[in-house]
Amino acid sequence: MTDFENIYQIFDKKIKKDYRGIDCEYFLYRPLNTDQKSASFSIPVDNIQKSGLRYLIHPQDIKEIYKYLQKPIDTTAIFDFKTIKEILYLNDPNKTIYVLKQLCANKVVTAEKFSQNYQEIINKIVYHLSAEIAFVTKKTHESVEKKIRSLL
Repeated sequence: MTDFENIYQIFDKKIKKDYRGIDCEYFLYRPLNTDQKSASFSIPVDNIQKSGLRYLIHPQDIKEIYKYLQKPIDTTAIFDFKTIKEILYLNDPNKTIYVLKQLCANKVVTAEKFSQNYQEIINKIVYHLSAEIAFVTKKTHESVEKKIRSLL
């Protein structure tokens, strides 16, 4: 599973009673690639979508993501920092990639006037996307990140 910031590995599934006393299926999960190896969380399976978490990208969708990264986009679209953050919180890979492409296109147009905040957002998006793809494909994070940056 993933949210807009982290990737999580599900390590168990249990059935426990919820606050109403009804049996409920829970995923137990922990952050991947962090120092918090001992930290774990649980969530009812039925609440995953409501929580902002989503399942990882399906391996078959990765080719489509790479194709989408290559396509040119309209460079005249303007984003403000707040709108970018709101889109990223949606945790939709296609919308996140669109933001990434817009920021990269804007970086080319504005050159040295490009905001450091936007550069940090680019780096975070690329890091998160490459970590997710690397986990799904069992490739190294570095090789996936290099491919993403080359496609941009």
